[in-house]
Amino acid sequence: MDEIEIVYGDIKFIHSFHKALSYVASERIYIEMIEAPPVEKVAEFQENLILKNGPVFYAMRGSEVVGWCDVFPESNPRQSHRGGLGILPEYRGLGIGSRLLEKVIEKAKEFGLEKIELHVYTSNKPAVALYRKFGFEEEGLIS
Repeated sequence: MDEIEIVYGDIKFIHSFHKALSYVASERIYIEMIEAPPVEKVAEFQENLILKNGPVFYAMRGSEVVGWCDVFPESNPRQSHRGGLGILPEYRGLGIGSRLLEKVIEKAKEFGLEKIELHVYTSNKPAVALYRKFGFEEEGLIS
């Protein structure tokens, strides 16, 4: 397998990112969406995040996005710290999530964020363990 590189988000990878997002969403068990928004909407969101120099990183295998982690700096201060992470199935369990999260946390601090909030399903034990490893604490459950 080629080396996985963690890179800052780049709009030139948007179609590959959209493809990865679509796949993880279609699994219906890891992220809060069941399908990715249209590529144009995803491109606009990612481009805005990149232009703001916000926390967004991709895990790349060659020119293919195989994972991502980002924090959405929304204008509403109560929501300016929400993040997302996703990795294609064949790349899970290889430490990519840790590498992505480390970069995003570092960038979020540079960006001025004091808090990062992630939503995770309690059934997603690997993600829960990853977030705890990085010091995240449970704030509440949504049922």
